[in-house]
Amino acid sequence: MSRSIYPTPTKLLLGCSLTLLISHEALAVGFVANHTSHLTGIANAGSAVYDHSVAAISNNPAAMSLMSEIQVGGNLSALVPDQSVNEKWDCNAEDNCAHSSVGNTAVIPAIGAIRPMGRGFTWGIGLGGIAGSGFNYGDEWKGRAIVRNNHLQVVELMNSVSWRMNDQWTFGAGVGAVYGEMVQKQDLPSLSASAGDDLHSIVEFVGLAQDCQGLSGPALALCLKGAVDESGLDPESAAETIGSIKSYLDGESGTKVKLDGDDWGVELVLGTTWEFLPGQRLGVVYKYTSDFSFEGNAEINGQLLSDETEQNPHMTLQWDMPERLIVSGSHQINDGLHLYWDFERVFFDDFERTDLRIDGLGTTKIDRNFKDANRYALGTEYQLNDQYTLQLGVSYDESPVDDSDRMPDIPVDEIVKVAVGTIYQMTEQLDIQAYLTVEFLGDNKIEQLASIDGHKIGESVKMDSDTTLYVFGVSFGYKF
Repeated sequence: MSRSIYPTPTKLLLGCSLTLLISHEALAVGFVANHTSHLTGIANAGSAVYDHSVAAISNNPAAMSLMSEIQVGGNLSALVPDQSVNEKWDCNAEDNCAHSSVGNTAVIPAIGAIRPMGRGFTWGIGLGGIAGSGFNYGDEWKGRAIVRNNHLQVVELMNSVSWRMNDQWTFGAGVGAVYGEMVQKQDLPSLSASAGDDLHSIVEFVGLAQDCQGLSGPALALCLKGAVDESGLDPESAAETIGSIKSYLDGESGTKVKLDGDDWGVELVLGTTWEFLPGQRLGVVYKYTSDFSFEGNAEINGQLLSDETEQNPHMTLQWDMPERLIVSGSHQINDGLHLYWDFERVFFDDFERTDLRIDGLGTTKIDRNFKDANRYALGTEYQLNDQYTLQLGVSYDESPVDDSDRMPDIPVDEIVKVAVGTIYQMTEQLDIQAYLTVEFLGDNKIEQLASIDGHKIGESVKMDSDTTLYVFGVSFGYKF
């Protein structure tokens, strides 16, 4: 049967949002991203009260009622990572080094429109990315059994409404259709059906066997026997494929596995703003995103617990998305100076593990052990004259995972961000903003290859990274 050349609805949605591939370096508190917009120039401070950007559609719908005119807005950002991986083993001698830079350059667009409807109501609709991650370690690196490269992307179409009760209070709510896609590639040793039928044991064995690299003769045999015993792999079947395992540990390619799945979900946003004194405003917003059950096919090229060299079994990956609570403030210091701040709590404590099920190969339960984490941001805008407004902001995101629990497929850490921007009021209707942010992403220290069912494996895989992310962008706003 021939394949249609016409795009499916999901591909069309992604196409309409251009290249919404969010690299992990853009994230705030893990793999959750803030919309790039006019707020990017102040490090996303004041996100729940800012009233000069259509990003309010998703950030806090209640803030839409603070804008009295019909307006459209958009944004385009380029993310350029400068990332090197520091491996704590002699990877050049063992010929299992990761790529020198594992982060991907990305382009992120967003667009939205706001329309006052009368009687205090305002409606808005916007399209943008809300979460993602992406790495490419290469085909030779030591942890290729867990991940060679991967990406997660989540895009939303948000429909919001707000109501201005009086001069002090506004309220808003939004409902978004959310589409997520996950792709991950691995390289496991080739094992025939005689090796057993438990993918869990295979992955655990490979992780343990990393400690055997560099050994030879009796020492290698003894180390591999210990890995077989501890992983639960059948000793007789493992012995039959010991040659395949040895060549794999020596750097030869094994069985290529590609996990590819997608899912639809929903995001709910509830918020309010309160102007308790003239020019002094507070905002609160709560965000809920449904969990994903990524479903698709696992493309297996090579023998993996089967005598077939090409398999396409059905797969499901369970992925928990966090709830978020944001409190923001906006304070007019004088006619030209505004101060903004943010406090955000991301409830990651439910992200304890991801369950990967492949038909015929069982379920592998990968521990995550994420914890709740905070984001803090402070920014300022200074209106230099009728045409130019200058922006400056800083923020700090806590790491949602400890060094001892971090793994190479989601190596998120703390983030320190410094942002500058300029808004140019070209005409009464049109303003254009340019901004630059520099983000420092901690050391992303990794002390294990993976953790499965509470059992840490591949603890000889120790690495960290030096990462700086440069984000260049432009935004526009047009009032009718």
